[in-house]
Amino acid sequence: MNFTVFRHAAYDSPWWAFPSSRSGRFNRAKQDTTQYLCLHPLGPAAEMLRHNVGPAGDPDHVILNLWTATVELDDVMRVDFDDCAGYGCTPDELVGDQYAPTQALADQAQANGLHAMVVPSAALPGTHNLIVFGECVLHPYLWQPLAPEEIPTGHLTDGARVAAELTGHIRWFGNEHAALEQWKMTGSYELFGDPIATRW
Repeated sequence: MNFTVFRHAAYDSPWWAFPSSRSGRFNRAKQDTTQYLCLHPLGPAAEMLRHNVGPAGDPDHVILNLWTATVELDDVMRVDFDDCAGYGCTPDELVGDQYAPTQALADQAQANGLHAMVVPSAALPGTHNLIVFGECVLHPYLWQPLAPEEIPTGHLTDGARVAAELTGHIRWFGNEHAALEQWKMTGSYELFGDPIATRW
């Protein structure tokens, strides 16, 4: 299964080779090497604004260094609002601001020999993220990888600006998750499109 993914990283590579010093939704600080990748091109900007600017901040204060990559995986666990209870995680916890339940979910995936999960994005409702467990190494985008950890990766932007239309779609900390609320009312939710297209 091939995934085209997007990520912001202000380094010479978007890939973690070592565990992060900070806990995240699907990793514990200094314990797990975990890659967080967006399946929508606007996902990295939403993540950066949510974590570093907030609803009252100026989006122009975020400078995006965007990367794309092609990730090929055979063992991916898909978890959404419909089935997360089967893994001991509620829909609210799946996109919530407390990470212990989702860290336990990541433990289950890895205990079952899986190397990745597709989950709803907490920052940009209606989109999904790919979570990859383990180390990855940058590899030229169109070249054939020689080892499983080598990921074809391309550098898209250096010092880019956030699209102004995005800010109205971000789920800020403490706010309701629009896709989750729609799922609670109807049993499904709309996938996020392209806010810029609404101008046409």
